[in-house]
Amino acid sequence: MIRWHLIFTLFHKELTETLRDRRTILMAIGLPILLYPLIAMSLTKLQESRAEAQEAARSRVAVWGQIPKSLEQILQNTNRYEWLPEFGLTEKSKRALENGTLPTLTSKEAKPDPEAKASKSSRSYKPDTEDPTHPLILEARSLITERKIDAVLTVWPEFGTTLSTGGLAKAFVFYDSVRDSTRKAENRLTESLQEFRKTEIRRREESHQLPPGFSRALDIDGRNIAPKQRQAGGFLGAMLPFILIVLSASGGLYATIDLTAGEKERNTLQTLLCAPLTSLEIISGKFLAAWVIVLITTFANLVSMGATFARILSSAGGVQMPISSYLLAFVVLLPATFTITALFLSVAVFARDFKDGQNLLTPMFMLLTLPLAATTLPDIELNAWTAFVPLVNIALLIKGVFLSEAKPELVFLSLLSAAIYAGLALALAARVFKQEQVLLGGRDSWRSLLKFTPHRQPIPSASFALTAFAVVFVTVFYASHLLEGSSTVVMILATQLGFFLLPNLLIGWRWGLSRTETYQIRAPKLQAVAGAILIGISAWGVTAGIVTRVFPPPETFTKALEKVLSFEGQNLPLWAVWLLLGVTPAVCEELFFRGLVMAGFRRMGLWPALIFSSLLFAVAHSSIYRLLPTFVLGMILGYCTWQSRSMFTGMIIHAINNSLLVTLLHQPELGKRLGFGEMTTVPWSWTLGTLVLTSIGIWLVRQSRDKPSECPPHSVGASSESAAS
Repeated sequence: MIRWHLIFTLFHKELTETLRDRRTILMAIGLPILLYPLIAMSLTKLQESRAEAQEAARSRVAVWGQIPKSLEQILQNTNRYEWLPEFGLTEKSKRALENGTLPTLTSKEAKPDPEAKASKSSRSYKPDTEDPTHPLILEARSLITERKIDAVLTVWPEFGTTLSTGGLAKAFVFYDSVRDSTRKAENRLTESLQEFRKTEIRRREESHQLPPGFSRALDIDGRNIAPKQRQAGGFLGAMLPFILIVLSASGGLYATIDLTAGEKERNTLQTLLCAPLTSLEIISGKFLAAWVIVLITTFANLVSMGATFARILSSAGGVQMPISSYLLAFVVLLPATFTITALFLSVAVFARDFKDGQNLLTPMFMLLTLPLAATTLPDIELNAWTAFVPLVNIALLIKGVFLSEAKPELVFLSLLSAAIYAGLALALAARVFKQEQVLLGGRDSWRSLLKFTPHRQPIPSASFALTAFAVVFVTVFYASHLLEGSSTVVMILATQLGFFLLPNLLIGWRWGLSRTETYQIRAPKLQAVAGAILIGISAWGVTAGIVTRVFPPPETFTKALEKVLSFEGQNLPLWAVWLLLGVTPAVCEELFFRGLVMAGFRRMGLWPALIFSSLLFAVAHSSIYRLLPTFVLGMILGYCTWQSRSMFTGMIIHAINNSLLVTLLHQPELGKRLGFGEMTTVPWSWTLGTLVLTSIGIWLVRQSRDKPSECPPHSVGASSESAAS
C-alpha cells in the first residue's frame, strides 16, 4: 500500500530545498519572464526600424525601353524611385529592344480583369521558369544580384504606339524575391503601373473605342528572376545557420559541464590536479575532448538537416542544394564551435556540481543565441560591421554561402575575426585553469580572476603578443568605421597614433618591456642605413612587379585604394602626404609589429618570428587582396630589423617605400616618364632592376650585424628574462 503522507513529506522537503536556491528560481521563473519579452521586443523593434528605413529609402530602378510621357508623369509624382535610364543594358540588347527583335516574353496576367489581378500581391506570382536564358533576364539578374539596382522596369517595343491605338502594351518588372529591397521596388512599380492602367482604361472609356485588349490596356508582369537554387538558398540561409549554432552550443553545454563541474562532483578533478600535468595541459586535453563532442554534434545535425531539407526541396520543386554548400557551412562553423567550447569551458569550471554548472551556463547560452535570432531576418546581411560580431558573422557567412554571394573580402574578415575571438576565448579558459582556487571550488574565484596584476618582463611572450594584436586589431576595425565621414587625414592619424602607437607605449610602460630588447631602439650602423635606403627605393618594385603579377587584385579594389591614398578633394602638398602615409605608419606600425609583436615570437627563432609577425602585419591591413604583398614586405622589414638589431632600419625602409608609392600616385606624369602608367603595372625591366637593388640592400644589412653572427637578438632577451625569473 502506497503511503501518500510519506510521499507528500518527501515532496515537500525536495521542493523546499530546490526553491531555497535563488538561482533555480531565477532560471525557472525569472529568466523566461524577462527573456522572451526581450527577444520579442528586440526583434519587433529591429523589424520596425528596418521597415521604416526601407520605406524611406528610394528604390534604384533601371528603365529599359521608351516609356510614354503619361506613364513617366505618374512615376515621377512620387519620390520613391531613383531612375536610371538604360542602366546596365548592353548595346546589343538595347538595339534588339529598340528594333523589336528580342525573343518574346510570355505574360503571366492570364485573366482579362485588371481589378482581379490588382487585388493580388505580386508576391503571389510563381517564380519564373519559362525564359531563364532570355538576354534581358540574364542582364537584369546580374545587376540585381550584384546590388547595383533594386529592380528593372522594361517596356516592350512600341509601348506608346500600342497604347494610343488601343492595343495591349506590355511592361515587365524584373526583381529578386530573396531580397526585401528588390521586392519592395517591385511592389512600388506594380502599384504605379496599376494606377497608370486605370488611367488608361478611363481614357479609353471616354473615347468609346473597343479594340482587343481594351479591358486591360496594360499587361503588368512582376517577374521573379531569382533561380530556384537561389530561392532554396534563401530559405535555408534564413534558418539553418541559427539552428546549427544553437544546436552546436547545446552539445557543448553539457559536455563542458561534465568535464569540469561533473568531475568536481565525482571528486576526480582533484585527483587530476595531483597528476604531473600543467594547467595548460589539463585545459588543452579537456578543450579538445569537448570540442570533438561539439564537432560531432554539429556534423550530425548538419547531415540530418541537410537530408531533411533536401527531401523538402525535392518535393517542392525538384531543387537540390549542392553538397559543397553544406561542407562549406561545416568548415565555416569550425571557429564558431571553437569559441563556444572555450567560453563554456572557462565558465563551467566555476561550478561546484552539475546543477550549478547548468545554472551558470544557461544564461550564457541565452545571451549567445539572442543576437543570432536577428540573422533570420531577410535583410540582415554580412557587411563590414557584422563581419566582426562574434557568432553573428559566422551565421551570416553561412547564409551567404547558401546564397552564393559571399564576397571574398567579407569571408576573409569574418573568418579572421572568428579566429581572433576563438583565440581570446581559449586564452581566457587557460587563465581560468591556472586559478587553483577555481578548480577546487573557491567562492571568490571571479574576483581573483578579474584581478589583473601585470608581470613586468623585458620581452613579451608569444601569447601576450597575440592577445595585444587581437585587442588592437578589433579596436582599430570598429574605430575606423566609427570615424567614417571624417577626413582621410583624421582617420589615418587616429588609427596610427591612437590605436597603434599609444596602446603600444602604454603596454610597454605598464609591463616594463625593454626599450632595447623588445623595441630594438638603438642606432643602426652605416651599412644598415645604406641597405635600408636601397631596399626602400626598390622593394615596391618587387611586390608590385612580382607578387601582384601572380595574384593581381581586381580593378575595382585598385581604383578604390588609389582614391583613398590620393586624398581626393583635399589638395594636400606632397610633403604632407609623405608625412601622413610615409613617416607616420613607418614609426607607429614598425614599433608595434617589428617591436612588440615580433619580440613575442623571438624565442622560436628567426623564421618563425618573421613568418608570424609578417602574417599579423598583413592581416592588420584587413584586405585579402593586400595580404600577400604586405606579407612579403613584412618579411623584408622583419629580416632587416632582426639582422641590424635596430628598429630604425625597418622604419627607413617602410617610410621610403610608402613615400615612393604615393609619389607615383600623386604625380602620374612621373610614372609615365619612367615607363608605366599605373601602380600595379610595373615593366619587367623595372621589376628585375628593383629585385637586384633589394638583394644588394639586404646583403648590406646582413653585413652590419654584430659578430659572432650566431648570436641572434632573441637570445639576449631570453637570458634577461631567465635572469629576471
